[in-house]
Amino acid sequence: MISTAALIEKFQYALDNKFGYIYGTAGILWTRSRQKQKVDYMVSKYGTSWQKNSEAKEDTYYRAALIGDKWIDHYVADCSGLFRWAMNEFKIYIAHGSNTIWKSYCTGKGNLSNGRRTDGKPLLPGTAVFTDKNGDKTHIGLFIGGGKVIEASGTDAGVCMSNVSATKWKCWGELKNVSYESSDTGFPDVTIWHPTIRRGSKGKDVTDCQTMLYNLGYDLGSYGIDGDYGRATEAAVKEFQRDHKLNADGVCGPLTWDSLEKASEAISRPSTPSDVKYTVCIKGLDKTQADALKKTFPDATVTEE
Repeated sequence: MISTAALIEKFQYALDNKFGYIYGTAGILWTRSRQKQKVDYMVSKYGTSWQKNSEAKEDTYYRAALIGDKWIDHYVADCSGLFRWAMNEFKIYIAHGSNTIWKSYCTGKGNLSNGRRTDGKPLLPGTAVFTDKNGDKTHIGLFIGGGKVIEASGTDAGVCMSNVSATKWKCWGELKNVSYESSDTGFPDVTIWHPTIRRGSKGKDVTDCQTMLYNLGYDLGSYGIDGDYGRATEAAVKEFQRDHKLNADGVCGPLTWDSLEKASEAISRPSTPSDVKYTVCIKGLDKTQADALKKTFPDATVTEE
């Protein structure tokens, strides 16, 4: 059994890492040789002018052969394949096929209207949502909360985010092996949304992560808060994750961001009367770390050893 938050984090990872869409796949790396196989298939079946062949256009692999090369060197999945990949990350089996998931892998299900369950109960984050065509569930996405769905949309768009209120989403289904406890609200309700970041990421989100880690007392190495997710930042994230009983993979995703914000909020709230002052001596800081500390605490006194 996995939490809805853990499942959503996998879908967020696919979104952040620009997973593409190839019909029939479930989280594999798309290569030039695999793309050539699709083109060769179309040529062998419909001839060299397959791109203009009306029968070929109805083939499930037509779009993959036509424009699939845009996803070379990206991981790819179709709509239900994204669920297959995400659950497999937790060693849990789920069928490849949105209609089969609807029929055999939902513990509870019902209809949607404008993004709301028609039975009046709340649509919980981590719930699968489905399109419906004459009773067949032809497409599937994952509701992540905040009115949003992450889905493997098609060969053109790949994995993207859409609105659960879109008219195409007709049904909902809570998945087997996923916990929908009332205390488990799925995607963390973070104060500010951040993308998943990891070793090699750069920019403001990295700076925000580093600042929270530093203020919480984690070592960022000689470079300090520099907006570059290097080895020292990765090590600090891993240490933070271990301290907060998270998966210590060094990747700052939704669960880690949520814990960072909660821990930072906790230290920002005064737990003692405002007239009580304390003196803390921190030895062994380099100039960069000392300057950062001085910036955070203007009343601090910095002396050289």
